[in-house]
Amino acid sequence: MAGRRLADRYELDEVLARGGMGVVWRGRDLRLDRAVAVKLVSGSALTDPTVIERFDREARTVARLNHPNIVAIYDFGTDSGDSYLVMELVEGRSLAAMIGEGRLSVDDTVAVAAQTCAGLAAAHAAGVVHRDVKPANLIRTTDGVVKICDFGIAHLQHASDQARLTGTAIAMGSTSYMSPEQVNGDPVDARTDLYGLGCTIHAMLTGAPPFVGVTPLSVVHQHVTQSPPDVRTARPDVPVLLARLVDELLSKSPNDRPTDAGAVAARLTGRAPVRARAETPALAAVPPRPRRRVWGIAGATAGAVAALVLASLLAATRDGRPAAVAVPPPASAEPASAPSPAHASASPSPTTAGPTRTKTTAPTTPPPPTTPRPTRTSPPAVPVDPIADLRRTIDVQMETGQLKAKEAADLHKRVDDIARRLDHDAPDATRKVDELRTRLTDLRRQEKLTESGYAAISRAVDRLPAAAV
Repeated sequence: MAGRRLADRYELDEVLARGGMGVVWRGRDLRLDRAVAVKLVSGSALTDPTVIERFDREARTVARLNHPNIVAIYDFGTDSGDSYLVMELVEGRSLAAMIGEGRLSVDDTVAVAAQTCAGLAAAHAAGVVHRDVKPANLIRTTDGVVKICDFGIAHLQHASDQARLTGTAIAMGSTSYMSPEQVNGDPVDARTDLYGLGCTIHAMLTGAPPFVGVTPLSVVHQHVTQSPPDVRTARPDVPVLLARLVDELLSKSPNDRPTDAGAVAARLTGRAPVRARAETPALAAVPPRPRRRVWGIAGATAGAVAALVLASLLAATRDGRPAAVAVPPPASAEPASAPSPAHASASPSPTTAGPTRTKTTAPTTPPPPTTPRPTRTSPPAVPVDPIADLRRTIDVQMETGQLKAKEAADLHKRVDDIARRLDHDAPDATRKVDELRTRLTDLRRQEKLTESGYAAISRAVDRLPAAAV
């Protein structure tokens, strides 16, 4: 397909990434003579009207957003039955690739987070919630500019067709960065993106998201029931105030998180005009490290870089790592340095033994007492919606090779039918559940569903409301 022209204007050059919805190509706008990225939906995805609606909505959504920290949309349309989206070609690296080579310095972490906040604030002001903020959806250019990409599952606040588009087969959002309200199917807003940002900051500082597990289901369970780990446990040089901000971003209840992305950016850069909480001043209150700016934006990545263009656009609901890109490690991915004296008041260290003084020449001012960090207790477990649980379980079996994609799509349609009947208290909901069980048995007998996959999905079916079972 290389060399194909779309709308007699966009020429496809080489494949940059592949995914469930299609392919992302490096291309060229022949009319304006500039390099572009082209997202092309083709093949079986074209038979699903929901996929096409989501694709078109992504184009219209991002086209409304004009901000230097958001990947720009240039055009979209159809050619010979294939839908395409023409985007800004970003020369840089995904944050996921950077984290894969080592945790970031505190300086770089704050710079990336502050720019991400700027882009999110613009999206939220336009009524758009991204819903999948994660390292794979953040690209840092060779000039150090952070770009947010993949608005494919973005939520348009007050959109009448939102429930139909995002409530189908899967709970949208990557499980390692998914907020508790997304897990439970509750309404989302700008604070949902702040939770994903908190997970991303945690990954930048420690090398991993706050919650990990063997299966996606175990991870989402932790998002709902477990307190996040303190980043300073894995990274002692992180300033106390930054660790406290991450802790707030990872609050289970949206009401306990910062109010908006602008407020978070202000705290990151020390521009917060008013302290939201008495115990949480702006991060700039921490004295800067000697010899360099603490909160400045990092310099450009050294050496040649490969063109990474929106590979994460094709993995909106997966936690898979981005494809490896042969690039030199960034200058920012440096080993964590020991806390400087300027940060000592924020992170006291044990006193080492030394010779005993018998007298002093001047009185010594005792260090100010440190306020112990309050211990966050785990909130009561929040029940997971059994229908959403069943949908996610089906997806897990498909992603792990226990179930074929075609059969998974059929099961999702059956679950959607059951959900509609339960919502309307239809008397035949129980019959539909029995038909689902029969279908599972048939798939196992036909070896289209493994024994372990059958057991996992059957357990999820058992958790459906008693009225249907």
